[in-house]
Amino acid sequence: MIHKKGWLTVVLDHAVAWYGRVVWGLEALLPLFDLSVRLYLAHIFWTGGMVKLSSWISTVVLFTMVYDVPLLPPEMAAYVATAVELGGSFLLAIGLAGRWAALSLFGLNIVASISYGQVSDAALQEAFYVGMLFLYFVLHGPGLLSADTLLSHLIQRRQSKSDAKPTLSAHTASHSVSNASDAEMKAGLPWRG
Repeated sequence: MIHKKGWLTVVLDHAVAWYGRVVWGLEALLPLFDLSVRLYLAHIFWTGGMVKLSSWISTVVLFTMVYDVPLLPPEMAAYVATAVELGGSFLLAIGLAGRWAALSLFGLNIVASISYGQVSDAALQEAFYVGMLFLYFVLHGPGLLSADTLLSHLIQRRQSKSDAKPTLSAHTASHSVSNASDAEMKAGLPWRG
């Protein structure tokens, strides 16, 4: 009985260690997953924005005749939708202001689903899934492979460098100033006071 318990403990220890390695490996892939989903979503909306730009007259006609966007005149709605699609998809792709980009595209996705009256069930289902992916980035952020993360590291690095500088006491600072002014006078440099 004791021998079996020792054997089960060894097997359990190995299983837990193996599980930990698998989880670590999967978590190491998370930044690549975030990047690939961001690029996928950005591609969808970038393409939509470029199609709108390529035939602006048709876009305005669609917003006038087909899309029933609330609160905005059709031409203004076309401008806003195109700007959000292009700007939001670019920012989401590089991960700059990733949460805000995802939130703007999430909102555009909802408005597009509501304003187009002839949307099929399959298109509504796709809009729902795309919306859930945007919501993931709103809540989670753009991930490690993003401009937001790079900027955050640069800011933290700069702050840690400024925190590491020694602070001068008032006596030390005044002594340093008087020594500097003496040196400038000897060199013939005017004091910048």
